[in-house]
Amino acid sequence: MRNLLLASIAAAPLALAATAATAQESSAEQSSEASGGIAPGAAAEADNLVVIGSRRKGRSDTESVVPVDVIQPEVISSTGYSDLNDALRTLVPAFNVKRLPLNDGSSFVRPATLRSSPADHVLLLMNGKRRHRSATVQIGTGHATTSGSQGQDFNVIPPIALDSIEVLRDGASAQYGSDAIAGVINLTLKSDSEGGSINTEVGQYFDGGGETFDVQANLGLPLTDAGFINLSGQYITQQKTVRDGVHVGAQALRDMGVPDVPDPAINTGDPEYMAIKTAWNAGLDLGGGREAYAFGNFMVSESEIGFFYRQSQAAGGLGQHATYADSIFEGTDAHPQDFDLAAIYPGGYTPQFGGDQTDFSTVLGVRQDETESFGWDASFRWGQNEIEYSIWNTINPSLGVESPTSFDPGSLAQREYELNLEAYKSIPVDGLASDLFFFGGVSYRNEQYTIGAGERDSYIAGPLRDLPVGSNGFQGYSPDIAGEFETDSYAGYLEVETDITDQWTISAAGRYEDYEAFGDNFSYKVATRFDFNDNFAVRGATSTGFRAPAAGQLFATSQTSQIAPNGDFILDAVLVPGSPAAEIFGSDPLTPETSENLSAGIVLSFDNFTATLDFYQIDVDDRLLLSDQIATTPEQRAALAAIGYPNGQGVQTVRFFQNKLDTRVRGADFVATYGHQWDAANATDVSLAVSYNEQILRSDPAGVFTPGKVLEFEEGIPGWRGNLTLTHHIGDFQLLGRATYYGEWTRVDLDYIRTRDPQVIFDAEIAYKGFDNFTIAAGARNLENDYPPPRRPIYESFGVKYDNHSVFGLSGGYYYLSLDYQF
Repeated sequence: MRNLLLASIAAAPLALAATAATAQESSAEQSSEASGGIAPGAAAEADNLVVIGSRRKGRSDTESVVPVDVIQPEVISSTGYSDLNDALRTLVPAFNVKRLPLNDGSSFVRPATLRSSPADHVLLLMNGKRRHRSATVQIGTGHATTSGSQGQDFNVIPPIALDSIEVLRDGASAQYGSDAIAGVINLTLKSDSEGGSINTEVGQYFDGGGETFDVQANLGLPLTDAGFINLSGQYITQQKTVRDGVHVGAQALRDMGVPDVPDPAINTGDPEYMAIKTAWNAGLDLGGGREAYAFGNFMVSESEIGFFYRQSQAAGGLGQHATYADSIFEGTDAHPQDFDLAAIYPGGYTPQFGGDQTDFSTVLGVRQDETESFGWDASFRWGQNEIEYSIWNTINPSLGVESPTSFDPGSLAQREYELNLEAYKSIPVDGLASDLFFFGGVSYRNEQYTIGAGERDSYIAGPLRDLPVGSNGFQGYSPDIAGEFETDSYAGYLEVETDITDQWTISAAGRYEDYEAFGDNFSYKVATRFDFNDNFAVRGATSTGFRAPAAGQLFATSQTSQIAPNGDFILDAVLVPGSPAAEIFGSDPLTPETSENLSAGIVLSFDNFTATLDFYQIDVDDRLLLSDQIATTPEQRAALAAIGYPNGQGVQTVRFFQNKLDTRVRGADFVATYGHQWDAANATDVSLAVSYNEQILRSDPAGVFTPGKVLEFEEGIPGWRGNLTLTHHIGDFQLLGRATYYGEWTRVDLDYIRTRDPQVIFDAEIAYKGFDNFTIAAGARNLENDYPPPRRPIYESFGVKYDNHSVFGLSGGYYYLSLDYQF
């Protein structure tokens, strides 16, 4: 795939130029409204105009009827992260994301949560238009809340392209459609027609590894004399980190003089990563109040992780069942002499797993906004995310000593297109304090999910058919599994908003959706706000939501190696729900999720201080979740083999999607900002954000979750999260300090359960802006170089030193130096 990256570098400017010719920007006016940065000492004085939460223009985040966070680009860059997942985790306490090594595709597309709801309950927009899903369905053994989700990937847009990020923390399915059960995140692209910037950053971890080089550029250009095109790009490389202890078996083999023992035998640090990301945004005035627009992105990336080490022979108290091929001889016709691992890998082997990802989207449209009382918008959206897997330094045991050692196990792709027509109209009504604002639209959306077959040796059953079949670690997709799967949906929606009085605002929205595979649904939302005076207001909303299973969730499948509580490698299979294989274990066809959302809050606003406190409850019925691992019986394995399921006799655990649980998330979010101008050269900004939530099951989990999995679902994410940020300006210097608090949470690792103590992580940055057009900054994340606690004892024998489900990462402190040039 290196050739693909080289070709992409060459093709990227051509792609940008071609898009420029088509023109763009569905949100040119909206983007410019939301772009105002906060001046020093004015954190609480500057209102950020928002474009989500309400279709009516001109409202700020403090005036919104629902809670909306607006994050400016300089705040994003101050986190020191190039990954938007980590930047959002740092800035928005209600947003959580972990890095999951040893988790197949979840190591490449990280599963995020908002208000303890998975990524496919949070809708991602760009310039107000829906983004396509990632091709990765989270079927690794990650957290119970995110396992099985298929959301959008937050890490495909260069941060320098962003004018702002808006986070709507409220149910919005009636306004924006399926997936907006817990909220909406909108990425607004820059729309400047001149100037630009170049940013370069280098850094690495305190204890070595993770060396990062990141260069980003943004350029604004005129498009004739009536438009603009804004181009952004990023090139980033990051080396892996090694944060493991000693694998006792591998060390014993070295001590015995066995050659070619991998060193390190296992790696659970950050993956090796390289990406090229581009984004574009353009608009052209057609006259008569009409505007043509286009925007989109293109990204290619390469990532690499390692799996668990497989020993070639017993040593150090490990090995008799440490090699997956050795663990299934009992009850089969195969014998150890049929397969000699040491003939291929004398020192054992650690499979290496790679993911090459391509992401592309474009939105083309025309809108008319001639007056404030009427306008329309017609658009076409197309997007695609594809990931091609590779696995090497492994074997297909059933092929014996003739097995290749590298494989192409196949690919996954998500493709979407959407046609959309929207219009708004403001009508004066006697007795109301404002016009009655109507907004409505219709849309058609098509989603295609493709599983691409791997090479034959990655899935074929060789002559040693009683040994494991397929590439060990991650079995390839066979032609029986591969295929293209499609869903269609139609929607019509209407939103109404008005000011009853100068103090009282009310809005209502309704959406009708019809899914080809799941029937129709009507969702609604009612929201209101009452301002008692200029300083104090109350707001609240009630809404319903609807989410049909994504095409990937209907057809995703896999076979991977897992570790059992006794340390043995076992074969775990994810079955297609409702398939003959899944029906052996009681699987039923999937149905849509439905939700009810309640929220209420208060807003305080003064000259240099603002604060909001919002309470919420989200009930989801028929929650779509990936079941816990179900141990197979000999009779069930025989039934799998009888229907021709690959590796049927060797599958020790299975999982599949189910709709058998009802859930509830309940919590509160507090956000406050304060700014003070001490004198002409000194100013201080302070922000505090705190989030609390709890998640419970409202139905019997029997048959879906074990008691341990229930505990992970309800207590596996910190209930309390918070961050306190202090920024002080002294002349040309800017000093930033941040403390991030992670509350107590429960780690469930199979049958090993531990409570993790609260943790505070400190970050700092100093920037100097005294040079013409240049800013130089140096910073550090995790100043105290904190590491997570150890994982369960059995994993220490395998060299796993730290808990790989850490809420703040497992590579320790990180320092960086950046240089920014504005022109």
